[in-house]
Order: sequence, then C-alpha cells, then structure tokens
Amino acid sequence: MPIKSSSQRYGSVAMAIHWLSALAVVALLASGQVMAGSAPERLGKILPIHVSLGLVVGLLTLVRIVWWLALDRRPRPEATLGPVQRRLAGAVHGLLYLSLIVMVASGIAMLALTGALPVIFGGGVLPDFEAVPPFAAHSLVSKLLLALAVGHIGAALYHQFIRRDRLIERMWPGRA
Repeated sequence: MPIKSSSQRYGSVAMAIHWLSALAVVALLASGQVMAGSAPERLGKILPIHVSLGLVVGLLTLVRIVWWLALDRRPRPEATLGPVQRRLAGAVHGLLYLSLIVMVASGIAMLALTGALPVIFGGGVLPDFEAVPPFAAHSLVSKLLLALAVGHIGAALYHQFIRRDRLIERMWPGRA
C-alpha cells in the first residue's frame, strides 16, 4: 500500500493517522464520560490516561493537517456523491478537525490554569477543573465531537451497507 494517497484512495500514512485518531477519540470520549461526576480516587486513575491520549490526539491532528497541506493530497471526491453530500461531508470533516483542536487547546488551558499536571502524574489533590473557564468549552465541544463522530460513523456505515458504494474502502487498510 502506498504511503501517499492516490486520486482514488487514501495512503497508508493518512489511514494510520485516521484510525489511530479514531481509536484515541473514542477512548477520550468514553473516559470523559466516566470521569464526569466521578469520585476523586477514580478521577485520579483515569485522568493521566485521558490527558496523555488528549496530547496524542493533538499531535496526530497537527501531523494530519501538515500532511494534507504540505506533503499529500486527498483523493478526489467520490463521483457518486451529489453536491449536497460533498458539502456536508466537507463541513463534518472541517468541524471534526476544529473540534479536536478546541478540545486539545481547552484541555491544555485547564492544565495550565489549574497547575494540575504535576498532581495528575505525581499524585496529590486534584484541582477543581470546573472552576476554570476552558472547562465549559471542553464540555460543550465534547458533546459536539460526539455528535459529529456518530454522524461520521453513521455516514460510513450508510455508504457501506445501504448504498453499497464501497466508499469506506478508500480509508480501509488492505487491497482496494
């Protein structure tokens, strides 16, 4: 499988970034839900993983953006998609990127404003993250990100199992 994308299919680098990001985002959304309202002991066990994964997603998102802007091209839009579907897909992808950037930025801002990083990885009493302004953005955008992810997955499944246009194969590892 080529490293770079062709006009018909994503390359191995784009696929790796996509699927690693997808797995990490699912884990982040799940751990965020588990942490909501959790006791400090439970929060202290989950938060280091959540922060580490968040930083990984931030790095993967930056690498993905640089990859698209400087090193690779995206495949042509699928011919079977109408103009409305193309615009909707573009909007969802753009909002996914923007949501990921806002989530990482607000997470880093919470860490900076609370001074929590040494406590998270070294032990101690965790600060009240809800007391700092970035928490509201982090919480709100996590809900948007969840909705976008569900829509993105739903659209992929629709194309695979209802339309049967094999669109998902463009991003799926293996032979086309």
